[in-house]
This record gives sequence, C-alpha cells and structure tokens, in this order.
Amino acid sequence: MAQKVEIEDTFAEAFPMLASRILITAANEEWARIAARTATGFASSIIMSPAEAGVEGPLVPPEKTPDGRPGVYIQIYHRTGHELKAQLISRIGQCILTCPTTAAFDAMPYPRKMLRIGASIRMFGDGYEKKDKLGDRTIWRIPVMEGEFIIEHKFGIRRCVAGGNFLVMAEDQASALKGAMQAVKAMEKIEGVVLTFPGGICRSGSKVGSMKDKLPASTNHPFCPAIKG
Repeated sequence: MAQKVEIEDTFAEAFPMLASRILITAANEEWARIAARTATGFASSIIMSPAEAGVEGPLVPPEKTPDGRPGVYIQIYHRTGHELKAQLISRIGQCILTCPTTAAFDAMPYPRKMLRIGASIRMFGDGYEKKDKLGDRTIWRIPVMEGEFIIEHKFGIRRCVAGGNFLVMAEDQASALKGAMQAVKAMEKIEGVVLTFPGGICRSGSKVGSMKDKLPASTNHPFCPAIKG
C-alpha cells in the first residue's frame, strides 16, 4: 500500500528497440526545452507514429554540458538502425537545427554503433561548414542566418527497453487522472526514463489485433468503462 493505493506486483509490457540519446543545449532553458519538445513530437507509439521519442528528466546544468550552456536530454527509438538513422537526421535537421541558439551532442552511454548523423546534416552548410573539435568531441560548425549550428559528427545507438507501463484503476476519470499525473511527476525525475505519450499518460491502451484484418491494434475493450454488460 502507498498512500492507501494498492499496488499489484504484476508484469509490465516491454520490448527491445534501438535507441539514441541526444543532448540539446541552447542559450537558455526555454529554447533547449522548445527544441526538445519539437524534436520529440508525433512519437507516442511505434504502432502508428514514425518513431517513439520523449524528453528525459530535469534540465542538464551548464557545468555538465560540452559547451557550458543549459541542456535537455531526449531519446528517440525505432525498430531498425536504418529507420532510426532516418528519424535522427530528419528530427535534428528539422526541429533542432532550425531552433534558435541550439546545439546537438551525442549522449548515449556505452553505444554499440555510431551513426554519422552530423556528417549528413552538415551538408546543409553547402560547403561553408567546418569540422572542428570541442574538447574530445568531433563537431561540425554549420553557418546559419542567426550564427552557427554545432552538431557532433557521430551519434551512438544501442538496444534499450521500450514499452514499460502499468494500469491505473480508479472509481472515476478524475481520480485516475490525478493518480496518473502524480506517477508522471515521480518518473520524470528518473535518469534514463522518457514518457512518450501526451503528458506521459496514455488514455487509449490497445490490445493486439482487431476485428479488421489490416489493423494491428485496437482499443483494449475489456478495460473500457463506457462498454457495459
């Protein structure tokens, strides 16, 4: 029991996926978070989204970032390395490079493979980009109308766990939402954890399959309170 809430010690759905972890830095926390939220949009579930992605934990303080500016970690997941690489290039190129004052660095611990993401995005510099070093990191300086976008040459990926979840059972919608929101607040403090659904909560848990052959997942009807009898 936790605050009069019963917790059933049961299983949690989980499955392996390939993941990347990116550190976004910016002139201030506001722009780092704007870039992080934008880069992880439309990425709740691999069932229908082009990727799974989320913002990780609290702000990274300037003393712990390569360029001495505030930062935010994000994670991006996919089933295959090819698809993950495509998502990294498009999300960094369209959502981080375009965001004022940002830079992007690899933040994956113990990577199993390195992808040349920065080496691809640097092409936007149209020949004016420059390869450089920032500490022990190899980076590209890409000129943009505001100044320059700094991106690391390679980004690491590795196998990680996706899909962990639990059900919140309650007497009514308001109680369930309140409990779920408290759980989100606790999980957002944990390093390495991202919550990919809106506000960290999924209202529409699915089951495998459906009455329609082409639909891989459908509403988890045994747990839908609107269905009675």
